[in-house]
Formats: sequence, structure tokens, C-alpha cells
Amino acid sequence: MRSILSTLAFAVITLTACAQSTPSTEYSIKGTCPEGVSKVYVMDVNGSRPAPIDSATVKDGKFALKGNAEKDALLGLTITKQDYCAFINDGTPLVADLAKKLLTGSEQNTKLNAYDREIDAISSEAQALYAQFTKAQQSGMSEAELQKLADELGPKLNDISERASLRCLEIIKENKDNLIPVAFVGNVMYYVEYPELKEILNDKYAYTKHPALAPARQYLAMLAKKATIIGKPFTDLTENDVNGNPHKLSEYCGKGNYVLIDFWASWCGPCRAEMPHVKAAYEKYKSKGFNVVGLSFDNKLENWKKAIADMQLDWVHLSDLKGWQSKAGQVYGIRAIPASYLVDPTGKIIAADLRGEQLEAKLKEIYGE
Repeated sequence: MRSILSTLAFAVITLTACAQSTPSTEYSIKGTCPEGVSKVYVMDVNGSRPAPIDSATVKDGKFALKGNAEKDALLGLTITKQDYCAFINDGTPLVADLAKKLLTGSEQNTKLNAYDREIDAISSEAQALYAQFTKAQQSGMSEAELQKLADELGPKLNDISERASLRCLEIIKENKDNLIPVAFVGNVMYYVEYPELKEILNDKYAYTKHPALAPARQYLAMLAKKATIIGKPFTDLTENDVNGNPHKLSEYCGKGNYVLIDFWASWCGPCRAEMPHVKAAYEKYKSKGFNVVGLSFDNKLENWKKAIADMQLDWVHLSDLKGWQSKAGQVYGIRAIPASYLVDPTGKIIAADLRGEQLEAKLKEIYGE
């Protein structure tokens, strides 16, 4: 009986998969390239990791491409395999001028390319600032001078990021009846709060079920879980400290003080960038009982220990060294880091993902200074 059921289940799954397969559509692209370019690529950017699916040799500065991909797939045309001109595979032939990053075709793709170039223009301002900092690093500038430069560039980078994110939001709201937002939701999903992302991914819009938005839908599910956690008691778990000694979260939370549960990893750049804010809050309020418990998504002990030592993070650190399969991640529904929960003296979670000035403002509200 068991083998028969397994066979039937397999048959049903196979038939369902065949019935629901996405039809294929031909793409056709002709265009010109900057001098010196020998090859162009078509990238599948439906997933979180863009990958080349086709290529063509450039001859006398010109190229032509024809191929097949899923209907309405989000694809990219590129000469670098990194920076690409996005387009929707809607079956309409495209003409490209890659020296200008210009694509023309259907009304949808012509508009998408115009938006893409607009966001690229804003992003190029940030690239210039990053290049300035890299040049300073390579010049042998002292740590103090580099920190001063970073402090100067930080607000400018934040302003650029905000302008780009706001413009992406406008583009999404202007195009609810087509697939253009598919190319821009990823730019704003970490910028907006849960209610706004929920509205962006509302099923009533034309683009929201597109395969390329699977990561955004997963992130929304994580935020939904977080929303249900606020106001509830923390969930206890046991993980080891850097010396291999097991500790329960309940050793620190629900003991009469406010505790920040901080989810991070040594390999996470944004986590490390956030640490100075967490450290400043800890130093300012630890005398009043404020504590931090770091729950790491590391999988290598030495990297974890080195990051703690390098950044001089003097609070409690726990991990099971299982990376994204960590118990902490599963219990709390963490699918992106940095992330955090603030627990009140009774053990109730009262806030999530307080970063930078938000954390400082919340603790000032709590402690009155």
C-alpha cells in the first residue's frame, strides 16, 4: 500500500507540474556595444543570484541574440555579467545601445529601461563616494583619518540611498497594472515597514505573483511572523557561548531588565556596520541594567570569536554554529540579518529591528535620558 501511494503521489505531482509549467517565449535582441567589447550576455535575474543563459559574439561593434526563456521572465542584457539592463521577456524584439545602456522595445520595456537608467544615475553618485573611500584606504591614510572620512561620507551615502529608494517606490506605485515593479521591489523591500511592503505585494496588482519576487514574499512572511511576536513573551532556547558552554536565553531575558536580542554574523557587512550603534547603546545604558545577547548565524567558531574580539563586543554571545539553519533563526523566523528584538523586564518582546538612531531613541524613552 505504501509503495502504491508513493507511486500515485509521484504521478499526481508530475502531472501537476506539467500542467502548471510556464510557457516559453522567444526573445530577440539586436544592438551595438562600446569599443573593445567582444561578448554580450543574457542573464536570468528571476532568482536571487543572476546567471547567464545565453551569449553572443560582438562583431564590428554589433551583435544579435535570439533565444527562449519563460514568458515574462525578468532578464538582463550585459557585457559584464554584473551590471545589466533589465527587461521583461514579453516577446517583443529589443534594440540595444549598450554604450548608453539603452533598450527600446515594447512600451513596458522602454519605460522599464528609462526608469533603470534613472536609478543608475542616482546610484552612480554612491559609487563615486565608495571609490573615494577606497582610494583613501589604498593611500595609507591612518585609521583616525579614515574614520573621519567615513563620518563625512556616511550621511551623503544615506541621502543617496534614500533618494533611490523613494524613487523606486514612486515607480512601483506608478505601474501597478504591469510588470515593471518586478525590477524594483528588491530595491525597497528592506527600506519600507511591514504595512507598506504588504501593500506593495498585494495580490490585486499585476506583478505581485512574479517568480522574481519570491524573496520579497518570503521576507514579507518573516515580517508577518515578527508582527505576531511583538507583545508576546520571548521564546527560550539554548545555544553555546564562544567557549562551548551552553546557556539559555532565559538566563538573561525576563530578569527585570531590558535586553536586546541581536541576530548577526561575522560575515554580514550590514551587521558589522550596525555594531557601533549597538555598542554605543550598551555602553551608555548598561549601568542601568540594559543588556545585549548576540545570537550569531556564524558556522565557523574562529571567525565568530575574531569578530567579537576585533569589534570589542563585551556582551553575551551565543551560537550553535549552524549558519542559516541555526535554532535561533528557526525559532524567531529570521531570514535576513541584522535583526533584533527588544525584550522588556517581564520577558515580553516590545520592539523589533531597532537600528541606529531608532535604538537610541527607544532607550532614551525607556531610561529618560
